Amino acid sequence: MRLRFGDCVFDPAARELWRSGRRVRVPPKAFELLAVLLQNRPQPLAQARLRDTLWPDAHVGYTSLARVVSEVRLAVGDTARGARVIRTVPCFGYAFAAPVVVEAGGEAEAPACALVAGDREFRLPEGETLVGRGPECGLRLSSAQVSRVHAHLQVSGQRATVEDRHSKNGTWVNEARIVDRVELQDGDEVVFGTYRAVFRPSGPLGSTRTGTPR
Repeated sequence: MRLRFGDCVFDPAARELWRSGRRVRVPPKAFELLAVLLQNRPQPLAQARLRDTLWPDAHVGYTSLARVVSEVRLAVGDTARGARVIRTVPCFGYAFAAPVVVEAGGEAEAPACALVAGDREFRLPEGETLVGRGPECGLRLSSAQVSRVHAHLQVSGQRATVEDRHSKNGTWVNEARIVDRVELQDGDEVVFGTYRAVFRPSGPLGSTRTGTPR
């Protein structure tokens, strides 16, 4: 299974990273960090957890992790100021932020669950994901109408539920403001404040329902 993002292809089985058709040399710790961030995307991982993962039998300082993050960014063509791939979560840690396409046998596979907003696709990992503007959120939406912690998503296989977290502007599913946990169906429109997305459980996107929150 290979993971494609931007102009990069990450092959964990072969322990290779390709960028613009050329294999990139990645130091072992940097390769391991990239792998764990990809595996947990888009959830942010705390610096302490990353240090324990990379150096399980040693105590290292903050600069060691920062150096490895810089190596990863160099390998994927990212920068700290304009991070498209490795996002810094202030006072917390790091997260993988780029859209990813999973490839197997040379053919692309859709993620199990995703929210699609325009030309962006937010992959939803198994388990719980917070949605909002805050650094503690695994799915961060850049909108002034989105609360710091706006909603909660729960994913199990190809099933997902959404629940509002007392947000100011509400969470909407198919034009209805939700007050309880709602199970999402293929093609459901989900609106966080005014940020619109369409739920996709798997495979090609079905018919999209549109509407305006009231």
